[in-house]
Amino acid sequence: MKYPEYNSDIKLCTAIHKKYGKSFYFGTRLLSEAEQDATSVLYAFFRYPDEYVDTYYNDQSQKSIALEKLQDFKLLWQKKYNGEVINHEDTTLVTILRSAKYIFDTYKIPIEYSQDFLKSMIQDVTKDRYESYEDLRDYMYGSASVVGIMMCYILCFKDERFINDINFRSLVLEKAGLLGEAFQMTNFLRDIGEDVKERGRIYIPQDDLKLFEVSDDSITKKEVTGNFVKLMKYEIDRTRQLYKQAEEGILLLPKRAGRGIFVARVLYGHILNEIEKNMYDTLTTRARASFAKKVVLAIYALVKFSYGKK
Repeated sequence: MKYPEYNSDIKLCTAIHKKYGKSFYFGTRLLSEAEQDATSVLYAFFRYPDEYVDTYYNDQSQKSIALEKLQDFKLLWQKKYNGEVINHEDTTLVTILRSAKYIFDTYKIPIEYSQDFLKSMIQDVTKDRYESYEDLRDYMYGSASVVGIMMCYILCFKDERFINDINFRSLVLEKAGLLGEAFQMTNFLRDIGEDVKERGRIYIPQDDLKLFEVSDDSITKKEVTGNFVKLMKYEIDRTRQLYKQAEEGILLLPKRAGRGIFVARVLYGHILNEIEKNMYDTLTTRARASFAKKVVLAIYALVKFSYGKK
């Protein structure tokens, strides 16, 4: 049963989703109304603490504020999840936590996934380099993979296979985690220049930089060298492999849900094509697709998904 503030809460969460998650928002418009609502709530829940990190990260003296706000968010969320009444001057925060509690309860999403997410957000404040891809994957599990996993609880809410077949559920969740990882890697590759300029972060593993003889300094100086291009080709290929591995899981989803997620997958995957069209320069430019291009890609994705489901 929906609570009294539900409609206004959903309106706010949807506005956050539409403003900050354009490609994902576009794809999820193909979901049912209930699935769209739940997805927007999850997106707002993820986006709000992420904003704490991005807002305060630049100034070393302000990092403590980011950590304080993240810890506050974590504490308030635990209280709300436990059924306690929370009061806070930030009414948007209260709205997000209230709607998140409803969605977690309704779709039986384990709280552990949200705790893993917040752990990675806190890590974002304290860590700006990753030695290996495995180190990065540990971070991405919390920052992205659990997002895909939580979405499965929404999209498969009435799927008897997901509910009763542990092997089926495990496979779907595994593939959803890989899709979240692919989305996150796509973000990292698109935003290399922005991340290092605005936040001092380089997510590309140091091992990979060394392999292709690309230094942190050259990235900071925005030097799109031949070695940098080779590095980008390597990372794009790895990310495309993640998308390929994840597709099996998308095809296992209920048809309507899978269709929407597949559109989001195609739209996000196309960012890699745009990076290539920009000659792999993600240091001085940001890959993006026009609205018209997104419409064409969405139609293509719908046809391909329908063919794949046969």
